[in-house]
Amino acid sequence: KLLRRVTALSSTLGTLQMGFSAFLVTIPNAEVRSDSIRSCGVAQKHVMFQMKVVNGDRSWICEKRFTDFVILDQVLRSKFWSMAVPRLPSKKMFFNFDEDFINKRRIELQKYTMDLLQVACFSQSDELWQFFTDQASIVGVPPELREENEHHSNVMRDKAGLYPELNP
Repeated sequence: KLLRRVTALSSTLGTLQMGFSAFLVTIPNAEVRSDSIRSCGVAQKHVMFQMKVVNGDRSWICEKRFTDFVILDQVLRSKFWSMAVPRLPSKKMFFNFDEDFINKRRIELQKYTMDLLQVACFSQSDELWQFFTDQASIVGVPPELREENEHHSNVMRDKAGLYPELNP
C-alpha cells in the first residue's frame, strides 16, 4: 500500500525535486578582463563571472571563468554518470565578448547553478562545495571558511586520481 501511495504521489507531482543546498548563489555580474600572458604581443581576454555565495549567515564573492564551469560539469558527469546533470550552456569560440552574449551566458550559468543545487547528490557533493569555496577564486576569503575549504580540497585531491582525463 505504501509503495502504491508513493508511486501515486510521485506521478501526481511529476518530477520530484529532492535537493537540499547549504548555498544560495546568484551571478549578479560578469566582466571582460585581459590576461597578463600575451599571445603574439596581444593580450588575451576572458570573461570573469562574479558569483555571490551565501551559506547560512556567511557570504562571499567568488569569481569563475566559463572554463571553471566546464571542468565542474565534466567532474560531476564523471562521478554521477547515472544522473541527469543539468545542461551547461554551450561553448562559443568567436564573438564571445559581446555584451548581450555575456549577459545571456551569465543568466544561463545562474540557471545551471540553481538547477545543480536542486539535486541532492550534486548540491551536497564535495565537488560543488570546492567550486564555491575555492580560496583562489574568492575575493576576500572569510577566515571561517579556511578549515572547511581545506577539508574539501583534500577530498578533491584524493578524487583527482580517479579522473586522470581531467588532470592536465
